[in-house]
Amino acid sequence: MKVHAFKVQTTDDSAALEDLLRLIEQKNNLRERIRIINHVELRAEAIEHHNGVWLIDFVRIRTDHGPGRVSRDTQVEGFDFEDEEGFGEETAALFDPATGYILIQYNHFGVRAGVIADYLSEFDDTVNNFYTFKPKFDDDVERRLLNQGITRKVAFTLDVGKMSAQDRKSGQALSDALSFGRESGADRIKIEISVTGEKQRGLTAKAKDGIHSLQSILARNPDAVTKLEVSGKEDRDSVTEVLDLIGQRLTVEYSNLRVGADLRYPRDERWSALIRAKNGWNRILVA
Repeated sequence: MKVHAFKVQTTDDSAALEDLLRLIEQKNNLRERIRIINHVELRAEAIEHHNGVWLIDFVRIRTDHGPGRVSRDTQVEGFDFEDEEGFGEETAALFDPATGYILIQYNHFGVRAGVIADYLSEFDDTVNNFYTFKPKFDDDVERRLLNQGITRKVAFTLDVGKMSAQDRKSGQALSDALSFGRESGADRIKIEISVTGEKQRGLTAKAKDGIHSLQSILARNPDAVTKLEVSGKEDRDSVTEVLDLIGQRLTVEYSNLRVGADLRYPRDERWSALIRAKNGWNRILVA
């Protein structure tokens, strides 16, 4: 089980995320918690306030094609479902109001960080909430990116087939490149923009805007951005260095989780892993 950390960012007129979580907690009818995000039914399945943090389990409700059960001596067979039943893909999260960070389990088939942010933004349609999650990088990488006065090159690779409609809206130039790739039947788009020559020459501020757009896609949909490297230096006399903004994300992986009799990681086991991650990052995840 992998865990990623994100800083919660909100607009000025958004409710505090903790207040929204209290609102969700008060809705005891699970059906009332369902919201449709990108044509998919999602809900906060369970929510608890524990030792100052919020523990949430998000579920993607899937009623289309799914896996079957099989053994080494029998053929695969389907499950018997009642009306409105289907598959549920779970993603655990931990929100710490004291620091403003949310820790999220990575589940390839479950609810992703960006979709969780959209779910929370749209949950209460009586107000104008807008939450975004900014991936947390290794502190040294964040510092070096911030101090990079001259950006010389940006290289990235996008998996076109795994990008959502929302991903494709991230910046006009990036949107145009994605449209060209899709219309050309491409599976992947590799782009490299750079400057050569004079030491003081660098890419314009538009390059930083593009990096922020790519980071936003990465937060929503990690599989869509398979490479994101930024080359630059602090000033003209510094040495150019390459920052890997995917490989150097803050993450931790647990391989000793207990599996239940149904071959699923129990909710408490996943929440416990998130608490362990938070405790291990106490010196890093600060307000």
